[in-house]
Amino acid sequence: MNKTTKILKALQNRLDKEAEHFDNLIDILNSNKSKEETIEDVKRELLLGQLKRNIVVTHEIASLLKEDTLVDAEGLRILAYTEDVLKVTSKVEN
Repeated sequence: MNKTTKILKALQNRLDKEAEHFDNLIDILNSNKSKEETIEDVKRELLLGQLKRNIVVTHEIASLLKEDTLVDAEGLRILAYTEDVLKVTSKVEN
């Protein structure tokens, strides 16, 4: 596994860790808040999760591109995974 793939693997692990926002969403939905408060809290949590993921991904990919390194097969698979995550998270609506 080359250096780039190791960095991408670490990024994949960090993205998976960000899934904790879904646990927060479940807690919000299970709370005794009013419908309006619940909707606002859910929107805020979704936006927070999206922003954190986008910042992490942008930072890591920028770091990789500065070094102009080659990506092996596993690195390409992780990049495809990252692209899918960004596509899904960018579809959050108001």
